[in-house]
This record gives sequence, C-alpha cells and structure tokens, in this order.
Amino acid sequence: MTTYLMRGLMLLVLALFSGASLAEEFIEGTDYVKLEQPGPTDDASTIEVRAFFWFGCPHCFTLEASIEKWLANPPPGAKFVRTPPALNDSWAPHSHAYYVAEAMGKSQEVTVALFDAIHVKHESLRSEDDLARWFTRFGISEEEFHKMYNSFTVRTQVRKGKTLAGAYRLTGVPCIVVNGKYKVELQKAKSPARMMEIVTFLVARERAASGK
Repeated sequence: MTTYLMRGLMLLVLALFSGASLAEEFIEGTDYVKLEQPGPTDDASTIEVRAFFWFGCPHCFTLEASIEKWLANPPPGAKFVRTPPALNDSWAPHSHAYYVAEAMGKSQEVTVALFDAIHVKHESLRSEDDLARWFTRFGISEEEFHKMYNSFTVRTQVRKGKTLAGAYRLTGVPCIVVNGKYKVELQKAKSPARMMEIVTFLVARERAASGK
C-alpha cells in the first residue's frame, strides 16, 4: 500500500471518528428533564419547540444568537414557538409587547430590536408607556399600541403563556420545552450552543418515536 493511500485512509478514519464524537448522547436528568405530565402543544402534527423567555433577561439575550443559528436550519418536523410568560408583574409589559408585535405580524423584527434596545443600547423600556413610545418606530401610534396592549386577544395570550409556564413548573428563563415532554434549561445545558444541540437531539428522538 502506498504512503499516499495509507495517509488518505488515516484521514478518512479520523474524519469519521470526529464526526461520531460530535453526536453526543445527552442524558435525562443531567442534560434535560423529562416531564412527569406532558403539557399541551399547539399542533400535534409537528414537534413543538417552545422557548420561554423574558426580554429583560441577559441569559435570554445571550441565547438568541444560538436560537437564530438553529432557526436558519431547523431539524425536520420541528415548529418553533416563542412564549414570554409574565412570571411576575414586572415581566408583564414585555409579555404584552411581544403579543402586540405578533398581532402586527412583526414578532421576529420586534424581538431582535427589543433585545438590542434593552441589552445593547440600555434603553429603559419597563412600562406600557415606555413601550408605546418605543413601538412608534414600527409604524404604530401610541394610542393604537395601548389599544392592542389591552385587547382581549393580547390579554388572552399573556394568560396562556403564564398558564403554560405554571404547567411546566418554570422557575426562570430561558427554558425550552420540546413537544410538551422535555424541559431544557441553560443551567443544565452549560452553554447556549449546547442547549440548542440538546433541543435538536430531543426533536430527533420525538421524530423517531412518532414518525413526524
């Protein structure tokens, strides 16, 4: 066997070994939590990936880059959903604001901009009035924002988010729930990138189990 051929085979073996090492087998209880009682999902025909967050949370802001990278090439069958639960009164204005943006059809645009405004530009956007003034950059008047903020649709979504957070026994954010069955938290995942790797792993597990 020639030296070049042997070298080529060695490189191939190393490449295969490296690829295999990247396919980490994540451990229940160590890397993620399997819920005793599965929660509801919006669409049973998909594998729901529900990200719970708060715009004021620095860890949620840090996670966004990994989420955006994941969303650029999501695993087959996965449906990503954002949920900003009002776990306390101070979180409620941001929760309402997200659903106003969703009603406007600008949830992604507003999500990026609001995280940037709070964590990069350090703008004070804590109250309904603060947010009403800030939202005018998206072509909505303060009056219309207040109307949407207090609408039945938005209030219903805010209540739903808080109810889901209670059902999954959330104590903080960020947290991602996969298909209503598995809870992935940053503390267990150790890093934002690894958190999304665990999510992908669980989506693949659900797809294999359900054929979705």
